Amino acid sequence: MMIYVAFFLIFVGVTFALHQVYSVHYAINFEDEEERPERVNRALTTLADEAEGCRDGEPSKGFKQEVARIFGGDVAPRLVLAAVAPGRQKAFAEPLLRRRGHIDTRGELTVAHLPGWKSRPPRHYRRGPMLVLVMACSLMALFWGGMSIFATAYPVAVPALAWINDLAVLTGLVYASALLAFAASRLDLYLHDLQQIGRLERRLNGAE
Repeated sequence: MMIYVAFFLIFVGVTFALHQVYSVHYAINFEDEEERPERVNRALTTLADEAEGCRDGEPSKGFKQEVARIFGGDVAPRLVLAAVAPGRQKAFAEPLLRRRGHIDTRGELTVAHLPGWKSRPPRHYRRGPMLVLVMACSLMALFWGGMSIFATAYPVAVPALAWINDLAVLTGLVYASALLAFAASRLDLYLHDLQQIGRLERRLNGAE
């Protein structure tokens, strides 16, 4: 019975790891309201509706009120207005909304990462290496999952590799790889969001 439980856990771990590759790919290439958190969808709809009453790049009174309600008093309405402009929402509005509560535009734009730790958004972030890491960790989870089936049918006789025959060890390796893939995908999204917020500010100030 335990062997079936182990294989089920391995299957779940491998599926979770491979989902990280799909999730990153989908987030980069598609815009889908159903994939966004509901709170982001609601805020984006409200801001886009209010933005229709703004003229010449200047926030209206109603828009400023919604920005204050959604972001608090730490984010400049002009930055938000630039983010929700048609054609910019996926690139700029979504990152801004995902990181609300951590952004402060009073003076120099900063992002709060942890209590007491703030910094400027990164000017450049290359997604390539992090995406390769996500794929590598996902493939490692798949490899360990495959090894569990192979080792069950054909136990490894080499003493130094005897641990491969232990399903508990392989299950742990699957989940370690899956968690690394998840952490890398979350870190990639976080750093990309920060880069986009900084890029939006530079565009608004004519520095890009």
